[in-house]
Amino acid sequence: MTLDCVASKTHPEVHAMSKPVRTILILLVALVFLSSTAGLVLTLTSGGTEEGGEVKLDVKLHAREELVTAAYKIYGDDSQNFWAAKTLIKNVGKTPVRDFRISYKIEGYCDWTSTEVYPEILPGQTVRDYCWPNLDDEKMKAVTSKTPVELTVRYEYEGLDKPIEDTEKLFLLGRNDFVFTELAEEDILTFADAFDNYPMIAAFVTPNQETVKSVANAIGSGLETNTNDDDVYAAFLRCFNVMRELGVKYIQEPLSYWSDRTAQYVQYPHETLERASGTCLDLAICMAALMEAIGIRSYVALIPGHAIPVIELPNSGEMFAIESTFVDRDYVLSHFPGETSPEVTAEECVEFAAAEISGAIEEGSYILIDIEDAWQRGVMPIW
Repeated sequence: MTLDCVASKTHPEVHAMSKPVRTILILLVALVFLSSTAGLVLTLTSGGTEEGGEVKLDVKLHAREELVTAAYKIYGDDSQNFWAAKTLIKNVGKTPVRDFRISYKIEGYCDWTSTEVYPEILPGQTVRDYCWPNLDDEKMKAVTSKTPVELTVRYEYEGLDKPIEDTEKLFLLGRNDFVFTELAEEDILTFADAFDNYPMIAAFVTPNQETVKSVANAIGSGLETNTNDDDVYAAFLRCFNVMRELGVKYIQEPLSYWSDRTAQYVQYPHETLERASGTCLDLAICMAALMEAIGIRSYVALIPGHAIPVIELPNSGEMFAIESTFVDRDYVLSHFPGETSPEVTAEECVEFAAAEISGAIEEGSYILIDIEDAWQRGVMPIW
């Protein structure tokens, strides 16, 4: 107001023109202000839409095709890499996803489990979640043949009206069924890839089964198998000879068995002893169980197309293998003529196995299954 008075006194012409000019200026200022306000509103609306808009998630469930029932406990151990299923959750929208909750269920064998909460999944972020099911012991022990089951994943997040569920079929294998790998053929690049389920073999080694203990006690009788290297080695040779005396024969896995998969029907040690026959893997597992039953640390070596039992001496740590299929003397003499004496002694079979393993190591095609280590990691026999 003071400025107006000074203007009127000093420049009357300005006062005469000030009204229309002032009107125009006010209109211009008003338009600018409205324009600015509209811009501010648009900006806030855009920001609000991005923050509170529609959630867009890409959720993909991937379950293992088959679970090895004999080693089912390992799937519930989140310190191992044997998850039963995994889910990839990707935020493909522009809005953060808050309080994302996910859990799994295997109908009839495991209630809702492996529940995880992710406080926030940002736009563009991918989360990998895993199912480690706490499978019911008694129900799993009752599975004797390949059984289809349904795995369900359920998830929800802030703002969702009700949980979303997705399902996928998988199979529980029979108690004697074993798959060496879950990898697709195109993903198998090395010998180890083709046998990445190998620790589960330890679940078939049952040293506390009654038949196994009975035979093992006869093998270990009179020997100090905990601390004496000579006696441990003697027990290894005696085990081989006892199996031969029991008439155990070597049989090959039928080619028709799961011909489209790297899989095998595996006998438990008492089945091998009672049937007096087994594949190379069956015989290696049987010898490992007999040795473990009398306190001798045992292993199973895998080489291309073959399995061989191995023991470790308690003091020196020296390791010895034996060609367990050679308990079947007739098989040796007909298929490997001239490579052993007619007696096919246990000592000769130790030398033969050493040569096989040495060659496999040189080729980089060798896996040594540490039975006791696998047990400690939860791959325990359940029968």
